[in-house]
Amino acid sequence: MAFVGVQLTRRRVGDRVEFVALTRWQTMDAIRGFAGPDITKAVVDPAGAAALIEFDTTVQHYELVEEAVSS
Repeated sequence: MAFVGVQLTRRRVGDRVEFVALTRWQTMDAIRGFAGPDITKAVVDPAGAAALIEFDTTVQHYELVEEAVSS
């Protein structure tokens, strides 16, 4: 697999905490290798799912157009 990395963000919403995971992959084929043929279906580790009240069952994919980093 060509997994590049992940950013996990969170924010407090009332008495809950909402998380967003942004994963980076080298290619769409790498995503297919991880997720299977339906790349819109979320892949959630069972231990992670057990710790969550709810989670999205689908995902969206975006192509990186440009990245700016501070030096």
